[in-house]
Amino acid sequence: MKNLKISLKNCYGIQSLEHEFGFEVSTQKANRAFAIYAPNGLMKTSFSRVFETLAKGDTPREERYNRPSTYVVESDGNAVSKDAIYVLKSELDISADSPAITNILVDPENKARYDKLLVNLDNLKNKLIGSLQKLSKVKKAEVEKSILTDWDEENFPSCIEKIKGSSTEDDLSPYEYVTIFDPKAIEVLKSQEFIAKASEFNERYQELFNQAGTIYQKGIFNPTKAETSFGTLDKQGFFAGGHRVHLRGEPDSIDKAELDRKLQTIHANIDGDEALKKLRSSLAKNAQTQALTELIENLSPTQVEFLLEKLKPENQSQFRKDLWTSYIQSNTDATAYLESFTDNKKEIESIEAAAALAAPRWTKAVELFNDRFVDMPFTLSVANQTQATLGKEQAKLKFTFTDGTDTVECLRDEVKTTLSQGEKRALYLLNFIFEVEARRLANQETLFIIDDVADSFDYKNKHAIVQYLEDLSDTNYFHQIILTHNFDFFRTLANNFVPRDRCLMANRNSSSITLTKAEGVKNYFIGIWKKKVTTNDRILCATIPFARNLVEYTREETDPDYLKLTSLLHWKDDTDKITVGNYLDIYNRLFGTRYDATNTQPVKDLLFTKAQEICASTTHDGLNLEDKVLLSIAIRMQSEIFITNELRKLKGDANYWCQSESQFGNLIKEFSTLDPSSPALRSLEKVSITVSSNIHLNSFMYEPILDLTIDHLINLYNEVCDLNT
Repeated sequence: MKNLKISLKNCYGIQSLEHEFGFEVSTQKANRAFAIYAPNGLMKTSFSRVFETLAKGDTPREERYNRPSTYVVESDGNAVSKDAIYVLKSELDISADSPAITNILVDPENKARYDKLLVNLDNLKNKLIGSLQKLSKVKKAEVEKSILTDWDEENFPSCIEKIKGSSTEDDLSPYEYVTIFDPKAIEVLKSQEFIAKASEFNERYQELFNQAGTIYQKGIFNPTKAETSFGTLDKQGFFAGGHRVHLRGEPDSIDKAELDRKLQTIHANIDGDEALKKLRSSLAKNAQTQALTELIENLSPTQVEFLLEKLKPENQSQFRKDLWTSYIQSNTDATAYLESFTDNKKEIESIEAAAALAAPRWTKAVELFNDRFVDMPFTLSVANQTQATLGKEQAKLKFTFTDGTDTVECLRDEVKTTLSQGEKRALYLLNFIFEVEARRLANQETLFIIDDVADSFDYKNKHAIVQYLEDLSDTNYFHQIILTHNFDFFRTLANNFVPRDRCLMANRNSSSITLTKAEGVKNYFIGIWKKKVTTNDRILCATIPFARNLVEYTREETDPDYLKLTSLLHWKDDTDKITVGNYLDIYNRLFGTRYDATNTQPVKDLLFTKAQEICASTTHDGLNLEDKVLLSIAIRMQSEIFITNELRKLKGDANYWCQSESQFGNLIKEFSTLDPSSPALRSLEKVSITVSSNIHLNSFMYEPILDLTIDHLINLYNEVCDLNT
């Protein structure tokens, strides 16, 4: 992959984005990764969703406004295949073990030989199961499970061998397993009526076919069929239409009432006993119980007696075994299957034993996880390593927790609810490690889209994920685009392995998103602000809170310079008089510079002028840190001017000034007390939430203000300016 061309229009919120990522072919791993800084809500999730959609073989689209979407994602002129894309999302998902675990466990040589041995054995097994299905009528997919359950065994060949070694003297050919042991039939067999009255019911039921005046014929027309037939005629209006039925052996036809009386007479021996009547109804309830009734109906009295004895609760378990024994005992398919298994058993067991022990690629991946991520409370193993290594099952992770002498083992589904959020995040990355190792094993060229992975892990493990992403770049057919809204993480990537010219910043205008080279990644204050403090008025204004923090740190809060700088961040009685020259005097004393300090323009006027310029601009590229800090200062000062003037009216004191150290907070509190219904409070609360803490740059940790979009600050500045007009 030399060049990745991306052109997106109306894809998941991205109106337009065009960029070409140059993944030059070289020995330099730095050429295999790009980092993109994008504030929240700008493009990260949308960008990732495009690639996630492509990885599924689907087409990206625009969901909200139903606009037509177009996309180009090409590598060296060819569309990037779905198999060459992997997206590591910011959302946690530890719901299932990754299929990649199985891929890195499988030993190709052992699996090939194992599969070869099993092909013929599986064919013979399928043939055996097919013949057992015909005899038992159990569904083919359930034959093996039924046999193993009934015989309380786990291994199919061993179970068949055990059955072949047993015997039954009874002739069980008339008895069909599924008719007797269907779950719905078993329901009746378990009932107290059947247990207590089965023999009596059978005796009276058989009499129905032999008594004088009967309409029934064994194996052809029984009570259930009669009930169905006559019931259908009645429902279809046969009798209501004046029609009658003529029964065999009767001189005349009869109507519905006469028919009911005749059936009542025939059934009297059963229906006269409530328990027998209930049992008859239960046996006629559905197709499965009717099949059981028909089986009993067609057996000889001796066979029925034998069956009823076997169906006693204490005998049913053995009867199940006996039925399987009768099906398998003389079954030639069972003999052929067992002979093949015996011939290959030793080699199969040898391969399985090796699979249970050897898993070098798995071990390497887990060791990597354990080495990089700290404070994990569990150790990992594979619960079904033999089956997974031979490709028979998907691997299942087993977690072992140890506390002193107490040890607990559990699978992923059981562990999900007990892990902390940080532990879940690390476990999420473990799936990613497995996926990477599987792709490395398959020599699969891959473009990894890493979506805000810094938000998915504990801060203490930030360097672990950076180190692992750097490891990816060691593989020449792996390429990465790492997206983040966390500037600290972005800066860490730049300081470790992503070259500065590959550190990009997302910018948005009215119709498109652009990616440009990021500036000031290493140290924005030294790299950008220090050089331009006297040539860029926006930077000059933005350095005020920075300078005040340093004065606070090196001197006291009672220092005159600290107090004057505070007056430039709030509207106080001396704010309007402080000039740019006054500020540069303080700056020179603080930093040892000799800048010209003769400028007599009030800093407040300069601040508001530059704020208006920023608001009027249609383009905002780069970090915009100085613009965001300046707007934050201007927003709060405009707000304080409004509140102070309002309080002067409310208090009747034209000379009122707030004397509190926490000025803005106290101004809002006092104003909301005196005028609680003021519509301005909504705007002022936005100011309090959005900008106040950012003006302090959080003691030089300026990432929070970078997350604020410049558009949001512009709108808020215009909103508070409207209050003053």
